[in-house]
Amino acid sequence: MRFSLNFVKELLPLDVSAQELASRLTMAGMEVEFLARAGKDWVFDVEVTTNRYDWLSVVGITREIAACLHKKANIKYPKVVKRPILKERKVIIEDLKDCPLYIGRQIEDLKVKNSPAWLRERVFHCGIATINNVVDITNYCMLKWGNPLHAFDADKLEGNIYIRRAKKGEIFIGIDERERKLCRENLVIADDKKVIALAGVMGAKNSEVSENTKNVFLEAAIFSPLTVRRSRRAAGIDTESSYRFERKVHPDYLEYASVESSRLMQELGGGRFTGYAEAGKKPIIKSKKLTVDLKRFADYLGEEISSTQIKKILTNLDFEILKSQKDKISVLPSRFRFDFEDEVDVYEEIVRIYGYDRIAPCIPFLVPRDESSFSVSEPGFLYRFKNELRTFMASLGLREIITYSIEADQELANLGQKDFILLLNPLRAQENAMRTSLLLGMIKSIRNNLNRNQKDLRFFEIANIYSHQKESFIEKPVLAIGLSGQANTLFCLKGLVEEIFKYLNIEGMDLRPEPQAHLSNALGIYINSEKAGLLGKLDEKTKKDFDLKQDLLFAQLQVGVLKEKRKEIAYRSYSLYPAVSRDISIALRRDKKFAKIRAAVERKAGEFLVDMRIVDEYRGKDISSDYHAFTLRVFYQSKDRTLTSSEVDALHTGIREDLHTQEGIILR
Repeated sequence: MRFSLNFVKELLPLDVSAQELASRLTMAGMEVEFLARAGKDWVFDVEVTTNRYDWLSVVGITREIAACLHKKANIKYPKVVKRPILKERKVIIEDLKDCPLYIGRQIEDLKVKNSPAWLRERVFHCGIATINNVVDITNYCMLKWGNPLHAFDADKLEGNIYIRRAKKGEIFIGIDERERKLCRENLVIADDKKVIALAGVMGAKNSEVSENTKNVFLEAAIFSPLTVRRSRRAAGIDTESSYRFERKVHPDYLEYASVESSRLMQELGGGRFTGYAEAGKKPIIKSKKLTVDLKRFADYLGEEISSTQIKKILTNLDFEILKSQKDKISVLPSRFRFDFEDEVDVYEEIVRIYGYDRIAPCIPFLVPRDESSFSVSEPGFLYRFKNELRTFMASLGLREIITYSIEADQELANLGQKDFILLLNPLRAQENAMRTSLLLGMIKSIRNNLNRNQKDLRFFEIANIYSHQKESFIEKPVLAIGLSGQANTLFCLKGLVEEIFKYLNIEGMDLRPEPQAHLSNALGIYINSEKAGLLGKLDEKTKKDFDLKQDLLFAQLQVGVLKEKRKEIAYRSYSLYPAVSRDISIALRRDKKFAKIRAAVERKAGEFLVDMRIVDEYRGKDISSDYHAFTLRVFYQSKDRTLTSSEVDALHTGIREDLHTQEGIILR
């Protein structure tokens, strides 16, 4: 936003230099990016943050300057006149969501000519070219109040005024003399026969004010920021007006800008105000009552500011002090601000005007919290848990990848993913939907690396996935694992998942056959009957569709469930006595689970069991294809003595006898 010092002086007497003022504004958060002398004036160019629409007006900037100088700006607001009513034409709004309020004023018998020197200077020094007195007045009032205006040649208008969506293919020729074909995205101002403006963006050539204009219809309106943004982008135009409408305009300032513009046209153009038209309803802006707890504020800031100073700062910022107590101050924020939601927003206002440079630097005093006191839902705690998982996954030899959360809806659908969230205004067709799984990103990462001759890939990613939930949305963090290459098998993937559960001390893990779209050999991962994830191998068709040169093994775990089920790790001393092993040759029917064997071994070996491993597999003519044959090695150990051979043999025999009685298990 560019403004001049003389423009500000119209509203507020100043006794500081331009350089000093630039320094104070920058320290208060309104960064002055450019300062230059312009004759007897100074031109400032300041950065306007997205939450400060009020800085797009000289009135708003003046209020900010006054607060920085520890003054209160006494802005004079013009009296709003709504009589007489304009009878020649009506204003009709098609959809109040697009345009909540539209005001028109008719000024007749004016003379279009060059603007006086002071007006040309104000407009030009704010970065806008001067045209004539009528156009310069609308720009001057826009700069002053922040609300764009537009003047039509009233004699070129035919019939009523309509605020509506453009018809497909409708032609618009702007005052820049470029022809554009419009669509339903465009909001237009039209009369009975033609489009006379692209609402909130630019006027049309067919109704612009010229040196022959005698009667003016002055437009002031509130347009939906989203509608103006879409319309501007569809038409490929960016203007001072659209920039302001996209950041909201204030209905009170709208009326002030319209009234002052009408008055100046009468004073500088010799015209007379002949009629007022209005459609829609003026939005009611309600400030949210906020209470500043002085003790909490002092703790937050690390420094105490007196109650008197705080009240003065807030008053200068146009806050209304509702109630002042010893330890609390209740306030209503300025009615010209939209960006106050919580108490901390008021803190920021106080501190930036008080001066960040006045706060003594100190090391913050932090009270350590016990990990058990954190809730799983606390973002900070989940952040630490995810970082812990990342470190552990890296220790297992996996490399972290980061993929896009926005994908193409067609690709997600091809992977059988449903209920994905579509973006309303995507920048590209290939990025128009939020992912519901990390599978697509993993496929692309594996493919990209395989195409560059990388081998034995072991990747992981911790990121969020998104889905619908009735009328709202769900965002969940998940952990994905992707393996590829001859050295990686489905058993490797299962082993990695088991290692994660072991590291987190989670018991009750169960793998259940569970069909998954585009995954073969798919298993659901459960913790005591609660779904925690899935794993499987990408099926051949999908592998071919995505042009993968090797198999992809994929697992996905819900981070929230892992955090909730995690248990504290209990350490125990290791045994000083040797472990003894015995082997069992087993043939297990393929429709039976290894869990049956594990349970029998644990049941019979009891406290002396320290480990069990499959050390060999057997394939031969004497083994039916319905069975899988392998050698299981069981390790026995005591904490307080060396086990004898007879003790180990007795335990081992008990295991064999138990397994022998179970269906689907053959001892070899």
